[in-house]
Amino acid sequence: SGSRAPVHKEGIIHRDVTPDNIYITGDGHVKLLDFGAARYSLGNKSHSLDVVLKAGYAPKEQYTRKGKQGPYTDVYSVAACFYASITGYLPPESVERMEEDDLIPITTRGSDLCPPALEDVILKGLEVQPADRYQTMGEFLSAMEQALARCEPTPGPEPQSGPTQGPVSGPEPQSGPTQGPASGPEP
Repeated sequence: SGSRAPVHKEGIIHRDVTPDNIYITGDGHVKLLDFGAARYSLGNKSHSLDVVLKAGYAPKEQYTRKGKQGPYTDVYSVAACFYASITGYLPPESVERMEEDDLIPITTRGSDLCPPALEDVILKGLEVQPADRYQTMGEFLSAMEQALARCEPTPGPEPQSGPTQGPVSGPEPQSGPTQGPASGPEP
């Protein structure tokens, strides 16, 4: 995500940030791929743009040809990637959330985030109205970094010195079918 701010400084919005277009290199650098949907940000100018979107990742302004788009458009998509990665569910389509926002918070989905402020950052990035979102990727990343900085690992018990007891053994693994599907329908 850190590579997004320089692209926005050049006036380009990606408009197709999805997990399919995010590549993490062996040394941990994040690369954004497929700029086929990218367009120069037009600010307040009204101009017809191709409608390019992927359900769950696209903010409302991408659903119309004349929707004003900017860095906040990509903020929504990046926040949707985080939401989907953490919960295992896509957010509902943004246009379906316009009258009644039925986005289920991350912690309600059963994911314990540390700190809760991180959830707030992601949910603000997923606001339906562009004015309610972070306006730039820099603002979004700064808020993410601040939330993560508050997530200090709690020190665990001191390791005991001396000989180890050997491997821990448990019940023998059982073969055969498991009970129930690995993942069920969305609640």
